[in-house]
Amino acid sequence: MIRTLLVPDNQDISLQLPKSFVGKQVEVIAFTINETLAGSHALNKPMIHYASQQVLSKDWSTSEEDQAWENL
Repeated sequence: MIRTLLVPDNQDISLQLPKSFVGKQVEVIAFTINETLAGSHALNKPMIHYASQQVLSKDWSTSEEDQAWENL
């Protein structure tokens, strides 16, 4: 995974990816960071809110998980 912060000076951004990324599906997400977070430790925390349902379902779709929820 490559993660970087930048401040663009125009609307164009160019990416140079490692050779190991060539031919693979790559997701690029661009969003602004709230100024109150820019200098805080919050940037170093994992961004679990971006986890996909597909990834999370690996833990959810188990017989143990079904048993845990069957009485609710």
